[in-house]
Amino acid sequence: MTRTASLAALAALLPLAFAGTASAQESFPACQTQQALEQVMASDGSLMPDDCRELTVTEVRSDSGRLCVIDFAGAGEGVLQQLRDAALPEQWWVRCDRLEQAAE
Repeated sequence: MTRTASLAALAALLPLAFAGTASAQESFPACQTQQALEQVMASDGSLMPDDCRELTVTEVRSDSGRLCVIDFAGAGEGVLQQLRDAALPEQWWVRCDRLEQAAE
């Protein structure tokens, strides 16, 4: 699964992460497969399969509205992860409200 596809998986977590806050930062696992994420959920986070990583989402208030930065940097280890990090952006900026709408 690509980082773009992973955004849909984490969209469901955003309303809970930012509910009632002026500015927030939340870290949570994101996985390349549904099965891997379900393993993390079933273990209450004590199990982290190889195709999962910890992502950080930070809400930033701006004159344009609520923005969210999804940070992929430092979320993995190993040579394969270093190649991915070199090939793809470490941060993606999105509209928080669009992510929340995707979760509905």
